[in-house]
Amino acid sequence: MRTLMTDDAVATALWLQLHDSAFPAGRLVHSNGFEEWLAHRPEAGTAEIEAAVMDYLTYGFAPLDATVTAAAWRVAPSAGRLRDLDILLSSHKLFDNARVASQSAGRQLAVTAREVGLADGDAYITSVLAGESDGNIAVVEAALQAGFGVSAHTTVLGSLRSAMASVLSAAVRLGRCSPLASQRIQVRNVGAIVALASASCDRPVDQISSTAIQFDIAGMRHETRRQRSFAS
Repeated sequence: MRTLMTDDAVATALWLQLHDSAFPAGRLVHSNGFEEWLAHRPEAGTAEIEAAVMDYLTYGFAPLDATVTAAAWRVAPSAGRLRDLDILLSSHKLFDNARVASQSAGRQLAVTAREVGLADGDAYITSVLAGESDGNIAVVEAALQAGFGVSAHTTVLGSLRSAMASVLSAAVRLGRCSPLASQRIQVRNVGAIVALASASCDRPVDQISSTAIQFDIAGMRHETRRQRSFAS
């Protein structure tokens, strides 16, 4: 059976909880290269940050992570097929910093979900906790949200919104973007995020890709930084 919850309101409430910034999923300890990107652009203002965030989502996160999230939603709750998608996604994370960010956040999400009662008896989550699956956050999020009973588009939309909010949160905490400016950026781009979610749901998994090269390079440079605020 696909859903643990049959009441739409309950499913929505759990979806909101999962994507709440206060939910300890491990996302906010990573900047996904943005700390380094900002460090090399001390004059970058709100407009440049907004453009960079949207480039990251459009050319990096959506065609790779979000597309795998949609595929994982479709195969959930099959632990074997979810593990296959984990392996596929890990193979496209070409640099250590990207793999560490994806897998450490996913494993933390799996731990939290099991601890608070969101994933009791889920075979895939159990395999992540046992170290038998990579536990990329894109796959873990999909498995959990499919269990809640929310749609594929809502699942992917939530993942895209969380990724956007996480990166902007890094800019805010580094003092490069005000909280209100972050919220304005999210409001201005809500239509684009919805469209990216739709495209990710429609994209075949054999067409996944990522061409956000500037952030991959920034992430690699970040690994050698002695003083840093974020893990990646």
